[in-house]
Amino acid sequence: MNILVDSGQMKQCDRNTIEYFGVPSLVLMERAALGVVEEITARIACLKPQVLVVCGFGNNGGDGLAVARMLWQKGYGVTVVMPPEAKRISEEANVQRSILQKYQIPILNRIPDMEFDVVVDALFGIGLTRELAGIYLEYVLEMNEMQGLKVAVDIPSGINGDTGAVMGAGFYADITVTFAFSKIGLMLFPGAEYAGQVIVKEIGIDRCSFLETKPDTFSPDTEDLRRIPPRKKRSNKGSYGKVLTIAGQKNMAGAAFLSAKASYLTGAGLVKILTTEENRVILQQLLPEAVLETYVETPHIKELMEQVSVLVAGPGLGTGEQAGRMIRQVLADAKVPVILDADGLNLVAEHTEWLKDASCPVIVTPHLGEMARLLHRGISDIKYCLPETAREFAAQFGVICVLKDARTVTALPDGRMWINASGNNGMATAGSGDVLTGILAGLIAQGMEPEYAAFMGVYLHGLAGDVQVRERGNYGLMAQDILEGIVNILANLCENGIAGGKEVVK
Repeated sequence: MNILVDSGQMKQCDRNTIEYFGVPSLVLMERAALGVVEEITARIACLKPQVLVVCGFGNNGGDGLAVARMLWQKGYGVTVVMPPEAKRISEEANVQRSILQKYQIPILNRIPDMEFDVVVDALFGIGLTRELAGIYLEYVLEMNEMQGLKVAVDIPSGINGDTGAVMGAGFYADITVTFAFSKIGLMLFPGAEYAGQVIVKEIGIDRCSFLETKPDTFSPDTEDLRRIPPRKKRSNKGSYGKVLTIAGQKNMAGAAFLSAKASYLTGAGLVKILTTEENRVILQQLLPEAVLETYVETPHIKELMEQVSVLVAGPGLGTGEQAGRMIRQVLADAKVPVILDADGLNLVAEHTEWLKDASCPVIVTPHLGEMARLLHRGISDIKYCLPETAREFAAQFGVICVLKDARTVTALPDGRMWINASGNNGMATAGSGDVLTGILAGLIAQGMEPEYAAFMGVYLHGLAGDVQVRERGNYGLMAQDILEGIVNILANLCENGIAGGKEVVK
């Protein structure tokens, strides 16, 4: 998995590397500049490219000045721009400016009226805490209107490194070359949209730079897929766990189907669906592999809960009294992990004490609307503070919180958090969340710990959507297509020896 940092953590890692390990700041700056130059030269093939580098007075500006010098030494046509007013300049940026002056590379105060093949933004780094204004705002707006490859150094100017918020205006980058670790603000929207493709360059700051503290925010990557439990040569359906899916009121059989089938496709050995009698025929036709338990009035779920490895409760269940009694009993009596979704969350929103009194590990999977109901707050109050919201909810109620959005955030009660980058806007379709709950249940049924299954399931769900969107497109993608994507992703993992037949290193 990849480490993500906020601005405070990055500054501390930078300081620890310089002061404790003794790596000179200018060495880090030179390596950062080399990383940016490497990405530019890999993308620009014309004979003498014209490059605009707009620099501030901090170390981000120093990175930009070093980039300008290195490109100039490669024969590029380089135009450097810095604000005109006298301002305190960082020691390192002043050194870099002096080097440019000795090379007689001019530094302008205004962006000239000419065309550039590359536009480099090195105005502000992660330390920006105020809205862009004055000439800085003018620079950013002018750069955004230009053609050519747009490159942000560390983070696009105007983007908050902790939240991804746009502070007045932001530089629209094609690529953002960031250093050591990706920044939380580059992962969250709207910052992710401004950042374009994010490339992390190693410059001499690594996990050791945290010293006594430990990183607590991560993003899943392909290496995490090795955690998927292997398939044993000698096994049967009991080897891969049993899922109980409590879902589907009358006319809502689809939610039960999508969740249950996703569990099967993820590898669960057996899936039992508890649903209303009206759904029997539909589900028998849609998913004959599932074992059905139906009810007309009061279902008997205590014995069913004792027979399974994991429970899904809520998709399409409704919010009537009967559904409420079932959710309450599940949380009170279950001895296996419970994934609470959809109507299960809507019912708990009026009885959050059920979560605090739960007898089992609980994963909640709210989208923004459901989280707003759980917290009795407006969507606008949580839309731009997803990490804080998920962390606070997980800690307050002792649950694993999977807060679903374009960048889904998974938070544990101990403060650890994962921000997911897989997936696409084609997955914003009815039933997609039901598929996710089924994936989570399928992983847990096979023995994966809930804390890993939560972020891994989100990552796998997004990958499945990414595979299918290439064929179906963003407009035509449906939840059933994501089911097919699960098959394709897992088959590919098996083919490449990542999962399926080999013991997993944990």
